[in-house]
Amino acid sequence: MLVLIRNSVSVLLLFVITATLSACGGSDTSPRRANSNPFAPADNNTTPSRTRSTQMSQTRNPETNPSTTETPAVPKGNSEKKPKPIATPAPDASNLISETRKKTLDSKNPGVAIIVRGVTGNEAMALPVLQQTLRSTLSKPVTTELQKQDPTTASARKDNVEHFVLDKQLVLVVRPVPADLFAFAQNLKWGKVKEIDLQNRIITIDTQLKELNSLAVRNPVDATQEDSPVKVSANSNTMKSIEDAAPAKPAMKQPEPKVKTSGKEMNDRDLKPRPDEETIDWALRVIAGSSSFAHDTACKQLASMKPDSNHLQRVSSVLAETLPLAKEGFRMKEHVNAMAVWQTDEAIRAFATLLEDEKLILVRKEIIGLLPTIHSETTAEVLIGRLSNRADLKDARRALKILGQIAEKPVIELLGHPDPSMRIEACKIMQAIGTQKSIEALKNQVDTEESDVVKQLISETQTGIEQKLTDKE
Repeated sequence: MLVLIRNSVSVLLLFVITATLSACGGSDTSPRRANSNPFAPADNNTTPSRTRSTQMSQTRNPETNPSTTETPAVPKGNSEKKPKPIATPAPDASNLISETRKKTLDSKNPGVAIIVRGVTGNEAMALPVLQQTLRSTLSKPVTTELQKQDPTTASARKDNVEHFVLDKQLVLVVRPVPADLFAFAQNLKWGKVKEIDLQNRIITIDTQLKELNSLAVRNPVDATQEDSPVKVSANSNTMKSIEDAAPAKPAMKQPEPKVKTSGKEMNDRDLKPRPDEETIDWALRVIAGSSSFAHDTACKQLASMKPDSNHLQRVSSVLAETLPLAKEGFRMKEHVNAMAVWQTDEAIRAFATLLEDEKLILVRKEIIGLLPTIHSETTAEVLIGRLSNRADLKDARRALKILGQIAEKPVIELLGHPDPSMRIEACKIMQAIGTQKSIEALKNQVDTEESDVVKQLISETQTGIEQKLTDKE
């Protein structure tokens, strides 16, 4: 019995120990499983935190997670603006002003310069319109100072429009100087006045070739009209008129320092012969195109010289051959003046080819207007050749009248032209330049004339010339 009880107690004790050990083991293992993650928070929160590898990957590749990428601060207002390019001045702008000042501030022959911007590359087409417009503007004095001038000065004034091209910029020089540059600038309505330099007497204007072409279209050359000065006026609709608002007083420019020109610098611009170079050789070299800057200076030098028979043929030939260069470079006036002194028939006939090849009416008009400078029967023959061109008829007729009696012989020969219209033109010109020689030619022509209209005009022309000669006596 005792043995049985002892065994039962042993079993019960074993059972109690086993149960106790089981309870202790369950309390130890449950928290360890719950907290098996060493990075778990102490409050037993089971939500996993970011691992180190994840943090490093996001740091190395920020573009994969834009929400966590920091954007650098951008100054306000500069996010979309691009840096503005720095405006660079036109090349040799100071040289343009300094050379222009030599014209406007000339103590012996001062003037007003107009720098024309916007026609670069089209100067040949723009220049004739600009000259006609300026002469039309100058035909009416704009100041009391101009109104006091004598008629001789006023008549010479309308043709005193000089031009040159420097650094691809067209510059017009007008003389005499008006007292009020503002009033003068307001009359230049073929462009927009950008600046008025009172101290240097320089006006800068922006224009367009299409605006100038519109002037020529609105004022075509009409050969059927009687001889009268051709006026080309600007239309205010082609531009924003500067009269709409009072012009602001431009800022006065500081006078530019005078440029000292040494002998070497002068030779670099070919303004005078080089050492051991003859004046004629220098002039012909410059005119041939090696230095267009000094072209007018060389032509003026030739015009002031007495023609030498030893050099006449060479000089006249070079002047004739370089006529196209002078036309393209807007240097015809001084070029023709030189040809008037160093003239030969062969050289003058080069104008016939030049006019025949020229397509622009206004350019031909300028050349024809300059031809009376050359007093020669050959010049009259060239002008008579343009009478058959309707666009050039009126200008050629006027030029022949200006040429005077030296053109009488070629005009008399025109009476034998088979075209009745040419015989009519001969009578019109004779009314202005005819002498006793013309009367004799008209008497001979009336007997063989077939056209009644021409015959009547011949009779009227003969009577008019006889009356003119009687009044002179």
